[in-house]
Amino acid sequence: MIARASFLGGIAAAATAATGGLDVWDSSGPQIRVLVTGDLRGSLPQVLADGTFVLGGRRWRGAPSTVGMPDGRMALVTTLDVDRYLQGVVPLEAPPSWPQQALAVQAIVARTYALGRRTLSRAFDVRADEGDQRWGGVDAETAPTSAAVQLTRGQTLTYDGGPAAVFYSSCCGGHTADIASAWGGAPLPYLRGVADPHCVPAPDYRWRRELPLSQVIAAFGARTGGTIAGASLADADDTGRPRAVILTGSETVSVPIAAFRRALGYDAIRSPWLRALHVDGTDAGARLVVEGSGRGHGVGLCQWGARYFAAAGAPAAEILAFYFPGTAVGSG
Repeated sequence: MIARASFLGGIAAAATAATGGLDVWDSSGPQIRVLVTGDLRGSLPQVLADGTFVLGGRRWRGAPSTVGMPDGRMALVTTLDVDRYLQGVVPLEAPPSWPQQALAVQAIVARTYALGRRTLSRAFDVRADEGDQRWGGVDAETAPTSAAVQLTRGQTLTYDGGPAAVFYSSCCGGHTADIASAWGGAPLPYLRGVADPHCVPAPDYRWRRELPLSQVIAAFGARTGGTIAGASLADADDTGRPRAVILTGSETVSVPIAAFRRALGYDAIRSPWLRALHVDGTDAGARLVVEGSGRGHGVGLCQWGARYFAAAGAPAAEILAFYFPGTAVGSG
């Protein structure tokens, strides 16, 4: 392990030397440590002459180093300027074809999120996957999204003079979620949820799924007595989002929405905002019919809402003020 860490420390220096000593990662701004992989499994990055490196068939930016994980595995972490990182994040979170101001909104929110995750309690700040923000490295970068990152360089969302806690998801379904209701804990004035008329044209504004009842029984039948004859929603919050699903067999159980989505899959149950569900049929072809709104948790920025809001001519600052009331765009 020591030899591998020493080797990686040396290749970062070699990459700088190969470019004449120039800082190819533009470290003039805040730095972020990104966990590229939590398990190297004997593989090593190949550093290229331009200062990028290849791992897992992709090109990445930054200075790579190995770190030991709590489970005993060796991980690879790269350190780079936060805006270089964002160049590979924004195109995976907002299509490059979207309006420039929607891309600017995504860049500001993604930057605020990343800088808010910096910590001394572990060897990395953010993961390169959905656990934080997807980062695709160099190959994901596009001209429109990189321009949005540079246009907003240094800009973050603030509240009452300090950094704001920000979140975003694909589509809120017509009303963003209250953070306290969605995840518990203390409420935040700018994350209480707002009615959103902008995302009505979004693909997942309303959705319907039919799941084989056998799949639902496999997930919850041990608690309902092996059968499920009925299903309903319970304990709606102020936005209309239910907090639980009631499943009835020979026994009746209340399943928290988060557990319901996790068990049946996030692609099938696209958001916590379920509007109706019922059991259709009693034979082998019986189904659980689920109707819902939005995609993702719904807290904070609605990405599709921002897209249509920007298309109507709204600037990034106005869009951010709408989704995060009381916040301001400042320098982070």
